[in-house]
Amino acid sequence: MGILEKKLDNLVNTILLKAENQHELLFGACQSDVKLTNTQEHILMLLSQQRLTNTDLAKALNISQAAVTKAIKSLVKQDMLAGTKDTVDARVTYFELTELAKPIASEHTHHHDETLNVYNRLLQKFSAKELEIVDKFVTVFAEELEG
Repeated sequence: MGILEKKLDNLVNTILLKAENQHELLFGACQSDVKLTNTQEHILMLLSQQRLTNTDLAKALNISQAAVTKAIKSLVKQDMLAGTKDTVDARVTYFELTELAKPIASEHTHHHDETLNVYNRLLQKFSAKELEIVDKFVTVFAEELEG
């Protein structure tokens, strides 16, 4: 194995360790004293943008409805979410943030923005020609991951 392959292997392993038990890798330290999972914080962020159901959240997060239900039950218990039944179909419940959850959702959104800013700063260090190569590498790497 060459030096570049070892560097890539180390980078991928570092990313996996940083994102362990999370569904995403975000930059920035959490400022909230509230102990929530990354999934719960992501649910709050999504709900700050629009009204969603359990099914909508599962699709958006690419996780099971059971995992979303577990996260939502905990958030409801902590008074961070309130459910509203659909007026047409009472089986459907939409979730909305309480005032307690709004700052946490905002902070999670900030971490997403900060992560994109980090990527932007990194990419600015490359020429247009180099960015074409980076883009090709990222595309091929993603295709390889998908199998």
